[in-house]
Amino acid sequence: MTRHSLGSDGPGDHADRGADIGAGCGLLVLELALLVVIFGAWLLTGVSLDPAEQGGTAPLSGYLPWAGGVGLLAFVATVIAARAKAVITVIGQGFMAVLVAVVIAGGMAAQRHEDRLDPPVTERPDTVVGCRSGGDSRECARSGG
Repeated sequence: MTRHSLGSDGPGDHADRGADIGAGCGLLVLELALLVVIFGAWLLTGVSLDPAEQGGTAPLSGYLPWAGGVGLLAFVATVIAARAKAVITVIGQGFMAVLVAVVIAGGMAAQRHEDRLDPPVTERPDTVVGCRSGGDSRECARSGG
């Protein structure tokens, strides 16, 4: 009968290293690809082939929930890997979950800053939209009424 000291790995104390490394790398590649697609789609909203059109990217806040889904996937994978004692996968997925959380927090802060610098234009209901002939103001159309 052999005794194992505290902290030593006995048979069955951890997942197969090859499967652990494969799962960890595969999940990292999948999650990075998803993040590239999400943020690539956001960047493409500002691309216009019309030279006369002044484009701007869509608000980042619309894409952050999708990134949050990737972070949630990484967190769930971390919990599952921890139960399976897949140490490499736990480290990789934990890193990815923290990285996505930092990206989301930074993205939200950047969006708030941008919103403060460039507030949305609101039109008053009695704003003059345009006059037809240059006569008096009765000929001018008004928005909202």
